[in-house]
Amino acid sequence: MSTQQKVSLQEPPTDETVVAFLEQDPTFFERHPELVERLQIPHVCGDAISLVEHQVARLQQQNRQLKARLDELLEVARDNDRLAERMHRLALELLCQQDLDGTLQALKDGLRNQFQADFVALRLIVPANSKRLGAQADLVPDDDPALGQFQRFLTEGRPVCGPLPAEQAGFLFGRSASRVRSAALVRLRHPSLNGMLSIGSLDADRFQPTHGTVFLRQLADLAAYSLAPHLSRQ
Repeated sequence: MSTQQKVSLQEPPTDETVVAFLEQDPTFFERHPELVERLQIPHVCGDAISLVEHQVARLQQQNRQLKARLDELLEVARDNDRLAERMHRLALELLCQQDLDGTLQALKDGLRNQFQADFVALRLIVPANSKRLGAQADLVPDDDPALGQFQRFLTEGRPVCGPLPAEQAGFLFGRSASRVRSAALVRLRHPSLNGMLSIGSLDADRFQPTHGTVFLRQLADLAAYSLAPHLSRQ
């Protein structure tokens, strides 16, 4: 039997065999450049294109994808810069306040004006015998039964984003609770202060459980450390 007959009787290589061969010999097409020009690859539009054209098209597609991803990252960076600037302005405004009432108002105004908060709720937990109770609506006694529904939140301290249960929303936002479609809730924690800050939105998508909470944690720290010195002097 001739060599040609032996070759013709052999089964054609499978796709896997060809792929494995090319992976093991990546310089194959460098030694056989004529094949690169002769190979034809079906195009999505129906016409066949050469391997070189196919590679160029793939590189162009990858380039478009990378550019789109870069544009996304640049937009995120610009958003972070704007957020940092607003946090800076809020911090300066809080530092200028001389008392608890002024600091509370500056915090609320800053969140509404600089962070487009539709609703802002603060609840600072103080001893039940505090003389300030009744004089400031944002203060609640530590024996208030309504605080029981926040026990887990106050214990764990993790920010919460999304729609709030009706009772929690009512405690925080009062008569505006029904208009709050989504909210962010953070714990205010300081050696001399314990409480909650919530930002409510008319937009159901503004705050979602999947959203990051780094900014919220920073905001909670800023609020707590700004309010604590004034509260301890009451």
